[in-house]
Amino acid sequence: MRMRSIPRRYPRSAARVLGCGSWVLGATLAGLLSPGLARAGLEHAVVRGSAVVDAERDGPASAARVSWASLSSTPLPVGVYTLRFTVPAGPPARHAGLAPVFAVEIPVCQNRGRLRIDGAWSELTPGPAIVPLDPAAPHRLDLEVRVSPYEKRIACGRAPVFGSVEVATAGLVALDFESPHAAAGGGRAVAYVPARHDLRAPGALLVGVHPWNGGIWTYAAYAELLDAAETEDVTLLMPSGLGNSLYTEAAEDEVMRAVRAFSREVALDAVRTSIWGASMGGQGAMTIGLHRPADFATITSYFGDARFDVSGYVRAILPTEEKAHLVNPLDVIDNARHVPVWLIHGVDDATSPVKESDLLKTALDKRGYAVRYDRVVGAGHEAPLVVRFLPEVVRRAGVSRAPRFPTRVTYRSVRPIDTGAYGVEIERVRPGDARVDVEHRDGAVRVLAADNVATIRLRDGALGATRSTPTTLENGVKVAVVW
Repeated sequence: MRMRSIPRRYPRSAARVLGCGSWVLGATLAGLLSPGLARAGLEHAVVRGSAVVDAERDGPASAARVSWASLSSTPLPVGVYTLRFTVPAGPPARHAGLAPVFAVEIPVCQNRGRLRIDGAWSELTPGPAIVPLDPAAPHRLDLEVRVSPYEKRIACGRAPVFGSVEVATAGLVALDFESPHAAAGGGRAVAYVPARHDLRAPGALLVGVHPWNGGIWTYAAYAELLDAAETEDVTLLMPSGLGNSLYTEAAEDEVMRAVRAFSREVALDAVRTSIWGASMGGQGAMTIGLHRPADFATITSYFGDARFDVSGYVRAILPTEEKAHLVNPLDVIDNARHVPVWLIHGVDDATSPVKESDLLKTALDKRGYAVRYDRVVGAGHEAPLVVRFLPEVVRRAGVSRAPRFPTRVTYRSVRPIDTGAYGVEIERVRPGDARVDVEHRDGAVRVLAADNVATIRLRDGALGATRSTPTTLENGVKVAVVW
């Protein structure tokens, strides 16, 4: 994993920060460490000290003095708002390997705009921004944030913190990794590690796939998500969907590459990985989770599509029914036998109609699969609906476990690259969809169905059976079964 560099020098005053082309620093280490002390992995720069408690909020709503903690729960009209607060003077602290730096850390906020310090404006790059300050005097800061029709509030992951710059492995960090999709925005993901998390103890992971027009920092602005991760000791990963991809094959591959990259830095329990998302991310969570059911303990979808209408807005990405078939969650719903699904959808959703989740719920019920459905009256396509359930989504990820070798496997493949799950693998007769239904019951491996499958290959342990377990073909099935 590579750490992206930032300038090693830093200005001593806010005026120089904002007056020489914006010396605002991203939350990485390269610009703050002494020569020869470069860090790697999850280590990154943070500010330790005091959090901003309240601020003056000015914008389309009436101006008010508000607590920072109340921002995300206060409904606001759409528009640009300014949050004004003061950072008092304070001496810089010295730490081994670090130059003495007094700074303020500006949190990730949805639709975060410019920052003004002592009257001078600067643009901020994505992610937490560490801004060195002159410790000899107080500073007046103004932060612009736009409230969108989707957010309906000011969403900031944390309050600003002022104090000394230190090294941490916990908190938000951008991970860089090798990816063939770098030109489309791949090769970088955002992770969150709770403060008390033991990096060496295999733990739970919750993967959040972003919505349409979102990115790797979208969910990092949700304090409710970060707070729940701290409480439940669940690590978070927010990979790139490669833009507005509808989580087609390349984007799915990018998500799984990010998971593997994170696993090289943090010990993960292979049966305690869950996936969630909202809007395009809800569809993405279902698509990825059902293509790879053995990889996920739970799937949570907020107002995601079940089956795409290729005559609508998706035509540029999914021009044909055949292309849509490769990502439609409804078309691989058979694979949810061992992955509990949670659907959340506002009845008043005018962007992704509630009928999309209705279809998924009906299909899951028909198969007798585990599904929870929160069909919320009075809610639409909006972030407040997302954050309402986020603490429980995280809690569920913390306690859920995927079975390694369930005694029955039902698996449908709509892509050549998808060849099996839970130790049951298939070889096709010809190109096209394939499906198997295999169960270990009454002392035998019973093949209940095999459509467009020439051979079923069982790995050691599959279905809880052994190589000596007899095989029976039922319902007129004709297929070879080998270990």
